[in-house]
Amino acid sequence: MFSKEEAKELRLEFWQKLSNRTRRLPGQKGRKRLWIGDNTGIKGLDLRFDVGREKIIVALEINKKKEEDRLALYEKLEAAKGLFEREFEGPLIWDFAYTKDNGRDVCRVYVEQPGDMYVRETWPEIFTFMIDRMIRLEKAFLEVKDYLKYM
Repeated sequence: MFSKEEAKELRLEFWQKLSNRTRRLPGQKGRKRLWIGDNTGIKGLDLRFDVGREKIIVALEINKKKEEDRLALYEKLEAAKGLFEREFEGPLIWDFAYTKDNGRDVCRVYVEQPGDMYVRETWPEIFTFMIDRMIRLEKAFLEVKDYLKYM
């Protein structure tokens, strides 16, 4: 087990190494890859990484505070599921009632794999998964973004 400080340093190193790894992506010319993240242009909709001790998740997350707004946006996204998954190039997990570790309910469309961010030896495999799936998720999101904007 790690002390709080050791775990913090390891998390920081993990994210720094992921950022450095994105500099080697085609077209980046040594610059780190800037992900869309929470700058999607749609309030309450983010693209995010969720990493921990048991699994690695790459997700589109709808986190609007009002449940009816959250579910309405999710239903609209779900109506474009065929196109979204075709652009993603694979199936995704669709969950309209995902409960985060902090107890907050969100809607999520995501892909996951087992993994532990605290095991350095697995980082290359984890980084490959995270980068590949986020590139694909961004591509799928951009295909339906204009459709989702207008509610």
